Amino acid sequence: MIYRRLGRTERQVSLLGVGGGYVMLQEMAAGTAVYQRAYELGINYFDGRYGYSTFMQRPVIKQNREFFIVGSKTASPTRDAAMARIDEDLRELDTPYLDIYYLRAYNHDMIDAYFAPGGAIEALLEARRQGKIRYLGLAGHSDLTALARGVETGLIDVVQFPLNIARREALDNLMPTLLKHDTGMVIMKPLNAGLAPAELALPWLANQPIHVINAGLANMDHLELDAAILDRDPMALSPEEEAAVEQMRQQTTTITCRICIKQCQVVCEPGIVIDWHLYHNIYQNELRRLGTEGFINYSFADWFKRDAEKSFSSSLASLNTCTQCRKCEEVCPYHLPILDMFAQMKGQQADLIEAIKEAGWTEKFKDAQSPLPANYLPTQRSRIP
Repeated sequence: MIYRRLGRTERQVSLLGVGGGYVMLQEMAAGTAVYQRAYELGINYFDGRYGYSTFMQRPVIKQNREFFIVGSKTASPTRDAAMARIDEDLRELDTPYLDIYYLRAYNHDMIDAYFAPGGAIEALLEARRQGKIRYLGLAGHSDLTALARGVETGLIDVVQFPLNIARREALDNLMPTLLKHDTGMVIMKPLNAGLAPAELALPWLANQPIHVINAGLANMDHLELDAAILDRDPMALSPEEEAAVEQMRQQTTTITCRICIKQCQVVCEPGIVIDWHLYHNIYQNELRRLGTEGFINYSFADWFKRDAEKSFSSSLASLNTCTQCRKCEEVCPYHLPILDMFAQMKGQQADLIEAIKEAGWTEKFKDAQSPLPANYLPTQRSRIP
């Protein structure tokens, strides 16, 4: 495993990290096995706050706590609320400290709130004094200039942000500031929500001045593949790979939502949460990756299968409220064919709902239980600040 210096933290961090956004769709034992295998491969960066992925990590990091660099996040804006979330994470991970604590920052209003008197940054500074966290972080996938502004305060040690073959705005809007402050760089969305193949996306990223590629692994096969892809010498891309990257950029740039500043949602008459459908809906992302047959035969956790019909029916109902006014397309700064993308999703989801009914998932798995308390729902928790 390749290690890089995580900016001014001076920690040596594995080039490949493991995020929890998709491994949380596995049963607890299967997800824990993914993190255990990551440890065996030399991976020491784990990212939390996705469903019950935190609980999957817990028995693994306890084996060698100082080896791991563990991050978690909150969007709680005030000092007291953020401190409560830090304490909650410490309990869930059963650890005396977290290495990086990120404040989710999607726009300048959030930065203003965090750095105002009584804001969440005060909680991070106090938690660091108490030894509960080691490094202060920001994480965001929308307005990257907001992240840059936060870094300019001089308080931020690590930033997590999107960078991939199609989404390259960070190269101009954020990375110069990070390099200036010697800030650690953790990359989210490395495969562009599955739109870019790992064989191209990961080596391209490894040749950028970044430190960790936080891959949203879904299973053991993805972990082994990603680790093998980055085990290469030289790391530099061949001319053939460079050409393939450019071709992939051209193919995906016009179907990649940048989760920007939500101009599209402001003008949407029925109030559809457009960026969620285009990018954040993990059910839809897995359907796009697997196809209907692959989705039905995939090893999802039973609770996920229990909820799938309800989730897709809700998503389809939302998409069907579209009035075809095309105002969203008129204001989209990236000229995405949003209505065409919606139409494709609707067809995929309608087909899958019928397949789920035929497979009898809702009835078959109606008694499936999460390994967590009844008031802790992974499908909802992943959206909580």
